[in-house]
Amino acid sequence: MTKNAALHGIRVIDLSTSVSGAWCARMLADFGADVAMFEGADGHPARRLAPFDDDGNSVIAEYVLANRRSAIVDLELSEGIEAVRTAVAGVDVLVCSGTQREMEALGLDFASLRQLNPGVVVCSITPHGSTGTRANHPGNDLTTAALSGWASINGLADQPPLKPSGLQSSYCAGTIAYGSIVGALLARRKQTPFQGQFIDVSELEVMASTFGPALLTSQYQREVQPRKAKVDMSTGPVPVKDGHFALTISRPQFWRDAMNVLGLDDLAEDPRWWTSWYRKEHADEYVDRAQEKLAQWNKMDLFDTLAALRVIAGPVLETDELADNVHLEERGFFRTPDNGGPEYPGPGFKMSATPADLTRSAPSPGNHTAELLRDFAGLDKSAIDALLASGAAR
Repeated sequence: MTKNAALHGIRVIDLSTSVSGAWCARMLADFGADVAMFEGADGHPARRLAPFDDDGNSVIAEYVLANRRSAIVDLELSEGIEAVRTAVAGVDVLVCSGTQREMEALGLDFASLRQLNPGVVVCSITPHGSTGTRANHPGNDLTTAALSGWASINGLADQPPLKPSGLQSSYCAGTIAYGSIVGALLARRKQTPFQGQFIDVSELEVMASTFGPALLTSQYQREVQPRKAKVDMSTGPVPVKDGHFALTISRPQFWRDAMNVLGLDDLAEDPRWWTSWYRKEHADEYVDRAQEKLAQWNKMDLFDTLAALRVIAGPVLETDELADNVHLEERGFFRTPDNGGPEYPGPGFKMSATPADLTRSAPSPGNHTAELLRDFAGLDKSAIDALLASGAAR
């Protein structure tokens, strides 16, 4: 990591076993932190998530575990726990995903660790948070989507609720955790000596906090947002010549310009159609006509034509089209680690003076065990050899 990186000099231990924790640690590493991943005896669970590449490696693990070093330390053995506690005494941040009960049983909870290191920032990322009646319940992206309400508005009314695709809850929670850690590190700088703090990230609450306007509508108007009865031009993407296209109009000028482009001049110039409530009440009078016109366009041609008129619209890109997107390539979005490996999507923001830096591909489990026990725990060769011989590390 370069010395001008935003988080250069920050040392992090990643004890997490979740994608959200791994993603948080990956972002910390991307911006300069030295991250040591202490995997359990079976390796990080992300390594067992499909899909897999030709060499049998999890594609997700390759992505979220990049930019750090790996040690295998068995936390079921007292020697392994003590090695981690020794390492935590000299770091700035600990990222974990165990419940409060589990961390207390290991002596790795915040109250215990701050006695070893008063300045440590401990970020706990769990499905339901560290307090409350569900604090010890297990969870994943599916249960978070269900409990947060997101699934209730996804899909069609005559079909079951749908979770957001992929691991969106995990990535959102990991990103929030990263931001909160940076905030805690900034707050720590105001104190002499440094005082750390405990950050309690609930994946459920991360998703519920972004569940507007549906949740806000329920809170303030006592109305439940239903799933859509159908998808047409007024509610979502519809077919065009080479895929799908979203043209959900929000402003009068967007409507006029879009209808003129589609050759529907009567709809463009009639003031009645300029208001969203009128279009909603009379959708059956224009939707079929507009969709017939949309079907005659290629999605990118239509997008560029409307964009020139400042009309907000969205061509639906398939995943292969996204990977080859010229705009993303021009912005240098996709990156390859400095030490080689697959090409990854980059961060969603760019910093002019301290940009993200992808130096390492994902390590093999335990690829740096002796190195990390020396660098982070301060153990000498004889102590490391004893840990390896006992099976507490490998």
